[in-house]
Amino acid sequence: MTVDAIAETIMQMTALWESAADLAAAVRSGRRTAVSIATQALARARDVQARLNCFAEIAEAYALEAAAEVDRRADPGPLAGVPVAIKDSTPVAGLGMRSGSRAYADVVADRDAVVVRRLRRAGAVIVGKTTLSEIAYSSFCDSPLTGITRNPWDPARTPGGSSGGSAVAVATGCVTLAEGTDMGGSVRIPAAFTGILGLKPSSGRIPNDDQPSVVDDIAHHGLLARSTSDLARGLAVVSGPDPLDPLSLGVPEASLEPESVAGLRIAVSPDLGFFAVEPYVAERLEAAAAVLAAAGAVVTRGEPQWTREMAGAWVRHWHVHLAGLYGPELDRAGDGVDPRLRAIVAKARRYSAVDLKADERLRTRQWQRMAEFWTSADVLLSPTMSRTAVPVSEDDARYHGRTPDGRKHGLDLTSLFNWVPWCPALSVPAGAGPDGLSVGVHVVAQPYRDDVVLAVARTLEGTFGVPRPPEG
Repeated sequence: MTVDAIAETIMQMTALWESAADLAAAVRSGRRTAVSIATQALARARDVQARLNCFAEIAEAYALEAAAEVDRRADPGPLAGVPVAIKDSTPVAGLGMRSGSRAYADVVADRDAVVVRRLRRAGAVIVGKTTLSEIAYSSFCDSPLTGITRNPWDPARTPGGSSGGSAVAVATGCVTLAEGTDMGGSVRIPAAFTGILGLKPSSGRIPNDDQPSVVDDIAHHGLLARSTSDLARGLAVVSGPDPLDPLSLGVPEASLEPESVAGLRIAVSPDLGFFAVEPYVAERLEAAAAVLAAAGAVVTRGEPQWTREMAGAWVRHWHVHLAGLYGPELDRAGDGVDPRLRAIVAKARRYSAVDLKADERLRTRQWQRMAEFWTSADVLLSPTMSRTAVPVSEDDARYHGRTPDGRKHGLDLTSLFNWVPWCPALSVPAGAGPDGLSVGVHVVAQPYRDDVVLAVARTLEGTFGVPRPPEG
């Protein structure tokens, strides 16, 4: 290979890590073409796929055609040529929508979800559909259909789920932004495990028109990125009401530009009051709190006084969500379904409607305590996960139970925040544990204050950065 060829290869690889703003500016100015960026992103995706299995489908012809269309536009848009990936449970017209399940293995979407339509309209180029746990049921990322997705920091570890493929695609530079769905942490969990940012926005901020239920408000479309600026740019593009999602109507408009954290009242909780959390995670949380205090935030200790009982009620809600909305198709797939998921569906069918209605008392109490908490705080800062990424050989069952001292032995601290869905929640890298793997801190703000979680993320990013994993 000649010196010029080596230099060109290095330039192309570096370009994959550029910000969304820089890539779009290059396309808009004519210095780059969307086709050249898409070609590089597709090559990177094929390489990473061979090692980590993060794509259910690399859509080469689709991406190149879309990129060529962007290059023909008079106004290519604010995300001109920016490579993105879409979770394989979100519809992209003409591409598969397998949801990690043999029950949906042959499904091809006949329309774009609102979030996809807005990304495409802004000039983003979709390079593929990403892997997930079967119908997004797990905080791991493996399925009978697509196999195991692996963590770029250590392939023996999970990247987390369910949006694990989206996180790996972003963390490894295949794409600049990725869409994921989040019903209990499915964007934030893999963001924490792979060392990037993952946002569950306020309910309704991104219309959720493609779910089987338009009234079950635990489901969100979210975004994963390597920087706060990319996250904010992407969120601005996909936000805003749409009549297909009634829960998006009436959501208050807000600036999505992060400002200073000076004066923000930030309450820090190392365990939400009842989780067992590894000491090194608590140490990284304290380090993050110190950074925010140095930036002018008013940092105190506090938590919303939630209980293990509330966490159990969310699990029941989630299991019934899966059984009620996907059960018939899973039944038809029979033994082709993950046996752990089949067991969840069977268990959920034993709950009565009265049981679930009674859980609404707990959810109401949870919100009342959260509302009281917000009278003295603007932000809740806690761990995203109780530990760093765990082996792919484990599963969720290992993290259900209690410790000898009565604390909850759980993997994530995210799911309860889907039961207060109006509060935006974002996982931000805050350094590494003793094993060298990423630790994420969880930033939650008052309802519809997505700008506040972005401000906190930008401040933390300025100190901790977003690390780039080894090539492996």
